[in-house]
Amino acid sequence: MLKKLILVLLIFFSLQIQVVSAEKSQKLFLIKAVDPLGNDISGDRQIGVVNSILGKPFVVTVRDEENNPIKSIAIIFKVLNDEEALCNPSVDYTDINGYAKTEVTSGKRTGEFILEAELLREPCERLIFTYNVFNRRWLYLLFIQLIGGFAIFFFGFRIAGKGLTKSAGGSLRELLYRFTKNRFFGLVSGIIIAFLLQSSTAATVMLVGFLTAGLISFINALSIAIGTAIGTTLTVQLIAFKIHNYSLLVIAIGFLLNSLKRPVRYYGQFILGFGLIFFGIKIMGEAFLPLSMTGSLETFFISFKEHPYFVFLISTIFTALVHSSAATIGVVISLSFQGIIGIEHALPVILGANLGTSTTALIASIRGNREAKMCALGNFLFKLVTVLIFLPLIGFWSNIFQKTNWTIPRQIANSHTFFNIILGVIFLPVVAPVGKLLNKMVPQEKKELLKGPRFLDKNIIENPSAAIAHAHREILRMADMVYEMFTRSMEVFKHNDKDLMRDLVKKDDEVDNLEEAINDYLTSISREELTDYQSRRITSLFFITGEMEHIGDIVSKSLMVYAGKKIKQGFIFSDEGFSEIIAFHRRIKENFDSAIGAITTYDKSLAGRLMDERKVGVDTHIKLHNAHIDRLKRGLSETIETSTIHLDFIDDLERVNFHISNIGYAILGKVGLKP
Repeated sequence: MLKKLILVLLIFFSLQIQVVSAEKSQKLFLIKAVDPLGNDISGDRQIGVVNSILGKPFVVTVRDEENNPIKSIAIIFKVLNDEEALCNPSVDYTDINGYAKTEVTSGKRTGEFILEAELLREPCERLIFTYNVFNRRWLYLLFIQLIGGFAIFFFGFRIAGKGLTKSAGGSLRELLYRFTKNRFFGLVSGIIIAFLLQSSTAATVMLVGFLTAGLISFINALSIAIGTAIGTTLTVQLIAFKIHNYSLLVIAIGFLLNSLKRPVRYYGQFILGFGLIFFGIKIMGEAFLPLSMTGSLETFFISFKEHPYFVFLISTIFTALVHSSAATIGVVISLSFQGIIGIEHALPVILGANLGTSTTALIASIRGNREAKMCALGNFLFKLVTVLIFLPLIGFWSNIFQKTNWTIPRQIANSHTFFNIILGVIFLPVVAPVGKLLNKMVPQEKKELLKGPRFLDKNIIENPSAAIAHAHREILRMADMVYEMFTRSMEVFKHNDKDLMRDLVKKDDEVDNLEEAINDYLTSISREELTDYQSRRITSLFFITGEMEHIGDIVSKSLMVYAGKKIKQGFIFSDEGFSEIIAFHRRIKENFDSAIGAITTYDKSLAGRLMDERKVGVDTHIKLHNAHIDRLKRGLSETIETSTIHLDFIDDLERVNFHISNIGYAILGKVGLKP
């Protein structure tokens, strides 16, 4: 019996020696574990919280040269840079599938840590795992960091736009007006102004003001709208460079310059705004870092790749809510800095951002005039057609944009710019037929007078440049109403039209209401921090509004009173006298035309001619007064009958001319000065 037992033991040890000998004769490989489908199950790059077991075990597998799993191989696990961290077990043996694993309990410290897995045999094999440990409230802190970064980013846009608007003064408006005579120059001016203002909306406000006044054609306005779309992409191009690493330095420079006197402080405000934009990107990128370590966001966006239309829709809605395509794309770029998102995932977001920003303008134009609606609809159609070119071929365009640069942020910025350049290439040559199409699509507005102000948006008071532009448009609308009252007043005298007389008197009530609303609006703007140029502009707009109200009062409370007496008592002007009145009225009407042009463009040469017309009006008034006295001396019955009305009529026409010439003084900054 003893002999049999000894024999069995000898056979067993012999087999063990053969196994060990066989193991030593072949090379073994220590590999991070994957499942049968090739998915990583090693637990590498995971995150956890302090003093807690990490959510996943760390798993390795041992394979031979033929990729067969090897069991019963000892693996030792240890954390290299955290003495408080524990591995359970610290030594594990591979199972039948070649797997060995350990669970790690983190210590009190936060940060990135290294776990080493070592194969206990010769030759030695080692694997390195990393994991990150965060505060227990890291998700809450991440959310705060994310929304805070976005707020700083968005605030930077506002600060930069305000700073440059203040420093540029009226030159941006003049640039837009001067370059609207040609559609190609209009494209360039739209690019420049949208970039400088950090907003295509502010440029559009100026544009619609020119449209309303009839100073530029709608066709040229469409080319400027295309330019503003391209101009907004330049900011995204800057964001894509890793300037955010120097954002605090940019903020410091901007802050120091902002402490100096004007106009240097405004350039400092512009630089400060850009620094905040880049700093916001930096904060958002750091906020996404923990999520990038989990791999959950990558999985999230990979799943979105299969549903680009859904991503496009979400991006469109988000951009419409935040009113900025640059903000949406800025978030995407911050994700790309962490390697979370690729161009194939970002492209539907970019397309949605471009359409979303045009949707915002389209909705906002509902309360605007016909030109505003046509501009917004044209911009929307431009973006929609271009989106339809890109969206069905996401994979094709992604491959093209991947070749534009080796970094993902640059690819994203390039795709955004390329989208709007393609838009310009397609639509700039055909703006004329598109304009005709829009003219048919948007119905004509009713000619009846709309009650109350239409352009005084109180939500933009904090942006004085845009608010002044809105007030300017309302004053132009008021000027058109007063111009119509003055022009049609002669029809009442010519045709004894009682209905028209009553309508003109009612219109003066609307003019009075507009004056009150405009003055309140300008007063609100004047409480903001203004440049010297903006202060002067508001002063002149106050003065112009008052002059328009005076002219309206003259028409309704004087001229229409004379017309009522003429109609009621059946007075008839002498042919010679009435011809003089008509000629004087026509001359003042021409001056009124020049005044509206001067108000629209703030053209100093037009304003100077208005000032010269003051003396012409006085001389003409004296001449007509003497001619009437001469007819009285001749004893003409019509002249005697209408003498009082006639003299008062020419007096009031001269008063209208006086108020018109005052507009020239206001535009030249000589308010209150006498000639």
